[in-house]
Amino acid sequence: MTRVTRQEAHLIVAAVRVIDHREERPPKPEEVAALIGIPPEVLRLKAVALAELGILALVESAFDTHLEIRDYLKLEELELEENMPALDDDLAAFERRKQEEADKMSRLFSEGDHEKRRSERVRKMDEELRDFKKRKPRDPFGGESGGGD
Repeated sequence: MTRVTRQEAHLIVAAVRVIDHREERPPKPEEVAALIGIPPEVLRLKAVALAELGILALVESAFDTHLEIRDYLKLEELELEENMPALDDDLAAFERRKQEEADKMSRLFSEGDHEKRRSERVRKMDEELRDFKKRKPRDPFGGESGGGD
């Protein structure tokens, strides 16, 4: 289970309250993450941990996923401060790799390199097809009429 500090939990619950008040509906996890400035993946992990503690509810339906506050008084039962550098470092590395891959894909398509590779493959397939058509078929009965191998 992911651990959540009291400060983080208060921040998440406050963000849920603000968005709920402003939008007049329970917020989606992505909206809460955007408001407090953390990656959505991190917020979802922390929201699941808070749901397991009974502080929040992560309500999932066929159409939507949103957060609801269940028992905010349980916030005071959380530890005051606890560092979790391993999880934060792993998530930061994941975000960095994901961004690098997105940048690589963006460069691939923006530079036209993809189109060059595609046209080269089409040209090679065209050449192979022409060579195939020029060859005489081999006689399947082993006769001398086909000029095969």
